[in-house]
Amino acid sequence: MITAEDEKHEEQNAEALTAFKVNDFEGTLDLLLFLIKKNEINIYDIPISDITEQYLEYLDYAVSLNLDSLTEFYELAAHLVYIKSKMLLPVEIDSDDEDIEDPRTELVNKLIEYQKFKKLSVLMEEKESEAEWFFERKKIQHALPFTEENLWERVDTWELLRTFSKLMSNYNSEQILDLYEEVSVNEKLTLMNEFLEEKGECLFTDLIVRKGNLLDVICAFMALLEAVKFRMASIWQNRMFGDIKIRPWEAARNDDGV
Repeated sequence: MITAEDEKHEEQNAEALTAFKVNDFEGTLDLLLFLIKKNEINIYDIPISDITEQYLEYLDYAVSLNLDSLTEFYELAAHLVYIKSKMLLPVEIDSDDEDIEDPRTELVNKLIEYQKFKKLSVLMEEKESEAEWFFERKKIQHALPFTEENLWERVDTWELLRTFSKLMSNYNSEQILDLYEEVSVNEKLTLMNEFLEEKGECLFTDLIVRKGNLLDVICAFMALLEAVKFRMASIWQNRMFGDIKIRPWEAARNDDGV
């Protein structure tokens, strides 16, 4: 029997689901993190069955311009179902190896890394509102032609985040950001567009003009995320943690036969 409380709960869910759009979130991890916070879940102990059900409900109500924008979300949905099925299987304890890997470990690690990025993103927005950073570039450094084209594969923002985390490990974690550094995210976007218009593609490292400058690296990364989010550019990689190749979004769609 459906109670008044059940009906109220259903109405609240319907309101939340109807208002949902895929474009409201920056990616699959953003949606998943939203559900975890909404349900006040411990990120280290995610109830996969419940979170998978809610994730699929949100996708059912997703309002999207085209199927392409949903592909990444459905891939994570499949992964959640896979984790759920593994957790339902009986655990076989091996006497030689008592450590049993939790099927959720990889997903939790991704969410933690993404949380770090979100905090960094908020910090950057706050700093940009407090001070203006300027960047003066006298001339474009032409990117070299790319070789072994068949080795490059299109990657998602998660691979970009992993590469960025690896890159950031080379910097001192206690290094202080100078508010008056002469660089900004918008200037990096402008630099990227100039490379793409002139050469058709460039590398992420081409955007880092001042080597060893932490803010320069962060602004380049934030600019690339913005470009991917708004479908201005696609990202490619030829090896794990390797440099990132940046190409116009439309050029990538043409290569994929879309």
